[in-house]
Amino acid sequence: MTERINTTAAMVAHMAPSRNTTPDQLARLIDVHLGELREELPNWMLAPSPVAGRGVFATRDIAAGELIFRERALVVGPTARKGSQLNTCVCCHRLLAAKQFLCPHRCTLPVCGDCADSEAHHNECAHFQRWLPKDLSEECKEPAAAGEKTDAVNPLSLRILTAVRVFYLSKEQRALVDAMQANAERGYRQEIIKAAQCFRKFPTTDKPFMDQLFRVVGVLNTNAFEAPCRVDGHESLLRGLFPLTAIMNHECTPNASHYFENGRLAVVRAARDIPKGGEITTTYTKILWSNLTRGIFLKMTKYFVCNCERCNDNSENGTYLSALFCREQGCKGLVIPVQTKTLQPDWRCLSCENVFPHAKMARYQDFALNTINNRINTCSVRDMIHFINELCPRFCPPSNYVLIEAKLNVIWRMTRLGAEEYAPEELAHKDRYREEILAILHKLGAGECTLKKLINEEIQ
Repeated sequence: MTERINTTAAMVAHMAPSRNTTPDQLARLIDVHLGELREELPNWMLAPSPVAGRGVFATRDIAAGELIFRERALVVGPTARKGSQLNTCVCCHRLLAAKQFLCPHRCTLPVCGDCADSEAHHNECAHFQRWLPKDLSEECKEPAAAGEKTDAVNPLSLRILTAVRVFYLSKEQRALVDAMQANAERGYRQEIIKAAQCFRKFPTTDKPFMDQLFRVVGVLNTNAFEAPCRVDGHESLLRGLFPLTAIMNHECTPNASHYFENGRLAVVRAARDIPKGGEITTTYTKILWSNLTRGIFLKMTKYFVCNCERCNDNSENGTYLSALFCREQGCKGLVIPVQTKTLQPDWRCLSCENVFPHAKMARYQDFALNTINNRINTCSVRDMIHFINELCPRFCPPSNYVLIEAKLNVIWRMTRLGAEEYAPEELAHKDRYREEILAILHKLGAGECTLKKLINEEIQ
């Protein structure tokens, strides 16, 4: 049963700091967290890593495809991303009615009738009530029908819900959260301040509470995953903290891959053979992003520069995911970044060998990105196939990662949505896109990675 906490001071006292956790203590906390999912003789162990701090290592040879571990989320909550359906129950994740879906106890969180009075919702509901949330329904600009209440959800208060739930974990669970890395990004504090503005009595002057909340938000923003969850045909993205999965260090083409089962269970398998003593790695980016895109993402969100073998190869194992067309008149060659250790490299044509400044090529990449993403967001599958096959070759090489993302989008929509019946030639295009992407994954040495399993429909 969830421990009931009635004041903000009690929340702070409940979060006993334990940031000086030793490696042995961390291993014990992970074992307790895994519970019955921990194998009697696991094929992994925690140890100091030459990559960064601590990592996960193989205790014996692990074959490609072999299960490494399964892990339940320590805490989950809504992502509240722009464009997501906010009328989704924060407890059971069912899609709610389009109107009148907020908690009847006026905590202003979207919950279904079954969850509104549940033990799982009690603490968060009580604290949101105590903080006096502002009722956006009263400020909603859209006029409601006579006698009808229009519900509105503030995504900022929704996003902070996961952090609030951390305060209700058990003592050992809280110790595990507090043992995790938290990047001290100024934007995280701004996130809390914006969320506080959703309430009339948020305890912003309570320094111990605010400091603890800032650290929890830092832990989540540094380590949490977005995991898909499907309930009664409705799919939403959950924000989940999976501590052991998060401890794995990054590699741009990792030797392990992870996927999630209904948002609450992480499954980690070997993508390639891993020798005894080898570090087990995952990726913090999309595996088909270009070197530059991955580098910018890691620098901006994870605060490090990757120095793996792939990042030091400007052809990316001959996949040319960064490649753009040469802008020299009469030349149709591919232009790729020259340097690999900077986020603003010069670019050189592989055919005419002309060199172009990064600012110029970045504009062309942004044009391709915006043009293709606009089509993805507005086109039908049929129109998207025509766009990829007929129009994209005029301004974007077939190897460019943005065009690869567009092909993946067609595959996902045709495979998972199933809203239309497709002509044989459209299904043939889908199969061709799949083979092209599988060939790229093979060149990268991605092995039995999650993306390969997804496009081969081995997992969902």
